[in-house]
Amino acid sequence: MQENKKDRSRLIQFVKENEYEISQLPDSYRDYFTDKLDLISIDEWIEQYRNNKNTITVDVRSEAEFSEDHLPGAINFPILNNSERDEVGFLYKQVSPKAALLRALKAADNKTENIRSFCEGLKDKEVLIYCWRGGGRSSAACHYFTQYGLKHRKIADGYKSYRSKIYYLFYEDPSSLKFIVLAGLTGCGKTEIIENLTGKIPVFDIEKAAGHASSLFGHIRFEVKTDDIPASQIQFENKLFEQIISNSKAGLPFLTESESKRISNFNIPDALYKNLLSSPVIQVKSCMKKRVERIKSEYFSDGVERAYKTVENSDFLMRLLGHDKINSLLALLTEGKIDEFCEWFLKEYYDIRYATKFNKIITQVVHNDLLKASDEVSKIIETKH
Repeated sequence: MQENKKDRSRLIQFVKENEYEISQLPDSYRDYFTDKLDLISIDEWIEQYRNNKNTITVDVRSEAEFSEDHLPGAINFPILNNSERDEVGFLYKQVSPKAALLRALKAADNKTENIRSFCEGLKDKEVLIYCWRGGGRSSAACHYFTQYGLKHRKIADGYKSYRSKIYYLFYEDPSSLKFIVLAGLTGCGKTEIIENLTGKIPVFDIEKAAGHASSLFGHIRFEVKTDDIPASQIQFENKLFEQIISNSKAGLPFLTESESKRISNFNIPDALYKNLLSSPVIQVKSCMKKRVERIKSEYFSDGVERAYKTVENSDFLMRLLGHDKINSLLALLTEGKIDEFCEWFLKEYYDIRYATKFNKIITQVVHNDLLKASDEVSKIIETKH
């Protein structure tokens, strides 16, 4: 079915009714918004984000763009909302830049009281403004914010410069990133160590960024704990990059966990993944009893229903194990034999499928005690600078 075209008759009428006013405008927003702007680079913004808690970053793109993704910690004040952006874009392409500029100016005129109120609430903050590429919308926002006495700076080249930085680091040259990788069998407590050391040493928590533990039951822990799960590859990459700019400490490598290249619906970028594969490895070992305890704690904290549905609905498991084995595993859950269920999956599924030999093992850590294991890993990280 062909999608219905939008009715643009109102916009065409707008152009006819404002023909003279449109003709008096310059061809470019640059010649209309002539304010002298105080610019800040994306690298300077990153330093501000790391060190200045009084900074407020304002994304003036539309609500839809903001929901797709944005700079960490940013708040949204659309200088053009979704429908206004659509109309301005249509006029720019189909009529003229002048017509588009007038429609944008009319939209801003309707926001006068909102802009004034917004600025009043930020006068004691350091405000940094951006749009997609540091063009018309952020220039317009700076113009109007200035009128209400709000001190601000504009991020040069906007959100696009942030994404360019991420792309270069993850896809082209991640050599500046140094890692030490925790590796070991499922349930040995790699994630537990990483979570315990977060905020104490630099960590690169790929599973947290993906909202998935990269396994058959990997969705369960995050479904229980959080709804902050990325909806796109871009959001996944941005969450990874946010960890880098938030957690780095001069000279120290990031502690991370061995992962498959694909985690849930996302891919670890190729160059970054190669870097991880070539990084030094700490092999984590743990007894079966502790491994079962961890799996039980992660996947059954709110009962058996999620694990039951995962096994019941997995076409992959059905093809691999067959009806009889699936039914016997479901029976273990129905009977409350969770320890037996976990031990079977560790021995007969995870250990067989995910046992991997690592070439750059620098040491081993036994993890039957979280504090002791974390302390050992922390000391290794601090000596590898």
